Amino acid sequence: MQRLSRLLFIHLLCISAHADAVELSGTIHSNGAALPPAIIIIIIIIIIIIAELSPGKTYSVGQVENGRYRIDVPERTRLALLVRAPQWEAEPKMIHAASTAGAPDFLLYRTAVPEAALAQELLAMEKDDLAARADWPASGPDLPARQRMREVDARNGARLRHIIASKGWPTQMMVGYKAAASAWLIAQHGSDAFLKSSLALMCAAAAQGEITPSRLALAIDRDLTNDKLPQLYGSQFQTGSDGRSVAFPIADPQHLEQRRASMGMEPYAQYRQSFE
Repeated sequence: MQRLSRLLFIHLLCISAHADAVELSGTIHSNGAALPPAIIIIIIIIIIIIAELSPGKTYSVGQVENGRYRIDVPERTRLALLVRAPQWEAEPKMIHAASTAGAPDFLLYRTAVPEAALAQELLAMEKDDLAARADWPASGPDLPARQRMREVDARNGARLRHIIASKGWPTQMMVGYKAAASAWLIAQHGSDAFLKSSLALMCAAAAQGEITPSRLALAIDRDLTNDKLPQLYGSQFQTGSDGRSVAFPIADPQHLEQRRASMGMEPYAQYRQSFE
């Protein structure tokens, strides 16, 4: 592993010599537990604009020291950062623009999470959520599909309320990052009142690195639009009279890109293409 990491690290340095490089640095923490001794941070190139890089290929950039990393990444790429250690994991971080990514921090936790059964339940609830939305018609009303979706959302919301009351907000260290994202999705699709009551818990979890900032931004925007207030991050859209997707009103649009970048979100123009 060390020899492979060194070879890949040298390869990335050679690439950086031919491309504008941006330094990314941040912390890796474990919310109390001692970090494992051998931590590797990995770059995966997603989309490239320069010919020297290969999309989908993995480049390792060596080990992390004292809970902190510093790496040079090619500027004109979209990439994912992964932190790995034997029997530990962390949620990957998407870097949409290295020059505005700031300092992405990582929460590293043991893969054998203490609430493994709850994690499987949350993942199953997310599967039901997505299946209900898969029945949604491309055009025109479908009352049975709408009713199925409402029934699933109500059932999931009631169960998540019970989970929160008995165990607290499902954090990454409790259930893993995938199941923690399931809890966020269920709250996002729950009633307006449930989302609002969950938002304070999400903010507290985000302060500990337990929720990805971009997900928190979507929850904040959804709560604001529910209250008929301008959103902050431009994440919420509605269908206009012509059938096209139109963003809900956005507060202070001149600083929208800075706010999105601070939460690790892609540029607004790139995001809205997914609705068009």
